[in-house]
Amino acid sequence: MTLDEAIAEIKRRIAEVSPSAVTRVTRISAEEASIRAYAPAADEQAIKNATNEFTLSLLTNEGLEVQVLVYDITTSLPPEE
Repeated sequence: MTLDEAIAEIKRRIAEVSPSAVTRVTRISAEEASIRAYAPAADEQAIKNATNEFTLSLLTNEGLEVQVLVYDITTSLPPEE
């Protein structure tokens, strides 16, 4: 799996559990990225549940490190892309 495919899958999983979430991606290298999800506080655990196991699998099986950070959208507005 490529980093772009992994990012797309994580964004899909986030959108599935939190349709109003806004995501921002920072690519650090060809194997590493950070995804910031700005979502309602009530969706934080659902996002973590939907992404934690997958990101761990990416690291152990694919050598890709993708961090998912969740912010409360009511207190932390997403930066412009």
